[in-house]
Amino acid sequence: MSEAPSAFKTEIALSVWQSARARLLLEDESLEHDQQALEEILGQETGDVEDILARTVRAAVFATSQAEAAGKMIEDLQVRKKRYVNRAMALRGTAMAIMTAMEWRKREAPDFTASVLAPRQSVNITDEAVIPDDYVKVTRTPDKNALMADLTVGVVIPGAELVEGLPSISVRTR
Repeated sequence: MSEAPSAFKTEIALSVWQSARARLLLEDESLEHDQQALEEILGQETGDVEDILARTVRAAVFATSQAEAAGKMIEDLQVRKKRYVNRAMALRGTAMAIMTAMEWRKREAPDFTASVLAPRQSVNITDEAVIPDDYVKVTRTPDKNALMADLTVGVVIPGAELVEGLPSISVRTR
């Protein structure tokens, strides 16, 4: 068993936790007026450093799982959205075909008005490569993989440099 940390180190750790807690309150609007939710996430402002660390790591693991679940929900909703968009396009096409067949320019119902509109002009790109630069938007995006490959072998590249990242924490759950 390791020796007990000094009071100074304990005070620094508690100060770090208090600062993180305060920052979380500022950044997460859902916690701003919900002390109970904050305590469910981080626990009360009591306990020893080991206990506070354990609660903090568990809260991080839980937040990660919630983010993953939200991401999955977003993916599912995007698939559902695409299905609804396709359905709407097919149904609008059917409505257009019916109105065209009946030679109706406009139809009104209590909850909608459907009108057949005259065609509008639009641009069709036939060969993107020959369009003059005045008509092209260009987005520059640095290729970080290529930069990393060259910088690590000593190539000097203006506007880029290798920097040391911050230490990170690895959390494995059982």
